[in-house]
Amino acid sequence: MTGGNAERGAGPTVQRAAALIDAGRPADALADLAVVERDQGASVAGHRVRALALLALDRPDEAQDEARRAVGLAPTDSVALRILSTTLVRSGDQTGAVAAARRSVEADPGSWLAHLAVADALWLDERRRPEALRASYETVRLAPLEPMAHRRHGDLLLAAGRQRDAQAAYRRGLELAPEDRGARHNFAVSRLRRGHDGESALAFAGILATDPTNALARRNLVVGVLNPLARIRFGLGAGALMTGFQYLVSLDAPSDTGRWYTTLPPVIGLALVVVVVLRFAAETRPRTGFLVRAARRAVPGWTTTVGVLGAATAVSVVGLFLPPVAAVVAQGLVFVGVVVASVRIRSTMRAFPKTTPVRQEVDEGRTDHGDDGWGNPW
Repeated sequence: MTGGNAERGAGPTVQRAAALIDAGRPADALADLAVVERDQGASVAGHRVRALALLALDRPDEAQDEARRAVGLAPTDSVALRILSTTLVRSGDQTGAVAAARRSVEADPGSWLAHLAVADALWLDERRRPEALRASYETVRLAPLEPMAHRRHGDLLLAAGRQRDAQAAYRRGLELAPEDRGARHNFAVSRLRRGHDGESALAFAGILATDPTNALARRNLVVGVLNPLARIRFGLGAGALMTGFQYLVSLDAPSDTGRWYTTLPPVIGLALVVVVVLRFAAETRPRTGFLVRAARRAVPGWTTTVGVLGAATAVSVVGLFLPPVAAVVAQGLVFVGVVVASVRIRSTMRAFPKTTPVRQEVDEGRTDHGDDGWGNPW
């Protein structure tokens, strides 16, 4: 996103080009800049915006050249140095990225974006991530009312595995900017990673309701609604296996002992099922119906998997009241259902393998913050 500082001193054409990048039209921005540079010559602001347009087009080497030209014209321009650091981060040049970011801080020590550029650059090296987090804390100290500062701080904490601290950062950012979809998404990811499947799935479903093409939200919704089914599958499967094993062991024992062994394991498995279902319902209430509808649309085979596990649960309950031999047969049917559900869950998880925090959303419309989602100004 452009922000005022990237356009300071720029002509109207450069400002319009920056707005085009914000609107997701970087190619049009380059075309406009080509016209103004032909008529008026190159400028620091023009090179900066060209670099960011090229980054948006995934042309980091060309973007780096433009950023270097901007720095060449204005060696102490903090914005140009931050953009150069971003291009170097994209190319994996950690040493150069850190050096450019530190020069940006020297040029403007009070800029939280400059400190965040340092954090992003340091993050490339695992050994320097504690130092990166210190730089991230400095961004929050300098900009306590900037939602993006808290969001990016949360992103780094999330990447470091500090889920609770990340959630606190996201909550603060969302208090300042409740409409920030990126912060909402990543907060839900942090909750999902701490086992709050229903709560996070509901958040992802809400994002999809307003942005049906959001692939990251869809992938994470899949994980959020399949995790509870995987736990139910485990409880039923463990109960069925233990029933069969214990029944075989008890064949030479008195009949009342055999009855005990065909009842206790399924009861334990069903207790786990009840806990999973109640927790999921508690986290999604009163919007459970909305989440179910979203899961039906977004998750391949979700309805079938739920139906199979529901039938297996019903058979397991019925088996509690059957004679030992019939109870073992019932648990065998339960195990078949668990296998079918496992195959379906595995195939879906393979297509949507992991939770993913969002790094950038080009359509957030947050031009007032001067940030493109990586903590770098447009």
